Amino acid sequence: MFITDKVVVITGAACGFGKRLAETIVDMGGKVVLGDILTEGAQVAASLNRREQDKVAVFQKCDVTRFADIEALISRAIKEFGVFDVMVNNAGVVGSLLWTDKDGSSHSRALDINLKAPIEGTRLAVKYFTDMGIPGCVINVSSMMAFFPMEFGPVYGAAKSGLVNFTASCATLARLNPPIRVNAVAPNYTDTSFIRTPLVEGSSEFDKSNLLKVEEVVAQMVRCIEDERLAGDTLLIIRGKPPLLYKGNKAKPSGILTSAKL
Repeated sequence: MFITDKVVVITGAACGFGKRLAETIVDMGGKVVLGDILTEGAQVAASLNRREQDKVAVFQKCDVTRFADIEALISRAIKEFGVFDVMVNNAGVVGSLLWTDKDGSSHSRALDINLKAPIEGTRLAVKYFTDMGIPGCVINVSSMMAFFPMEFGPVYGAAKSGLVNFTASCATLARLNPPIRVNAVAPNYTDTSFIRTPLVEGSSEFDKSNLLKVEEVVAQMVRCIEDERLAGDTLLIIRGKPPLLYKGNKAKPSGILTSAKL
C-alpha cells in the first residue's frame, strides 16, 4: 500500500512515535488524523497544515479508554477526508509499579490503554474496511517487553504480549477480498518522554546511549503500511540490529471468517 493520498488515523499523536509518524506520512504525500488526550496535538496538526499550505492534518482530542472517542476519531477522518485507509494504535502508558498500586486503578488503566484500546481500534477499523469493501491496514505498537519480562513492568509487559498475540490472530484478515493487514512493531527502549520518566521515584533514567531513535521505529511503522507481504506480523526493533520478524505462530484459516460474512 503506497502512502501517497492515503488517510492515516493515529492515536497518541501529540508526541513521540505518533507525532513523528504523522510528519513522515505527510512528507510522503498522505493525510493524517491525530488523536490524543494531550491538546498539543492541535499544534502538530496546525504546523503540518501551515507547512503544506493545505489541509493535510486534523486533530481531535481522544481518550482511548473511552471507546466512543476512538469511534469519533475514525468518523472525523471520514468527515474531513471522505475515507480512511490506515489505523495506527499508538497510544500507550507505562503505569505505576504494580506492587505499589494502592487500589488497582493504575494497572487497570494500563490494560485499558495498552491492550483494550488497540483491540477496539482494530475492530472499528476492520468493520469500516469490510463495510466499505476497501483494503485497509492496522498497526499496533507493542514493545520488546512483550518478549523479555521485566520485574518493574509485569502489567505493561502482559498487555504488550497480549497485543502481539492479538495481532498474530488477525493474520487471516489478509485473505479477505479486499485484504486487511494487521501488523505490529515491538521497539526496544527508545529516546522519548515515555522512557525518560522514571517508573519508581528516585530510580535513574535509562542510558540514552543505548536508546533507539524515534526515526528508527517510525521507519518500521511505514514498512508495516507499505510491505504487503506482512500480515499478522510483529517487527522486533533493537538498536544496532536489523529489524527482525517475530517467528511465533500466526492464525491459520479455519473457515470461521468466511462463514461470518465479514
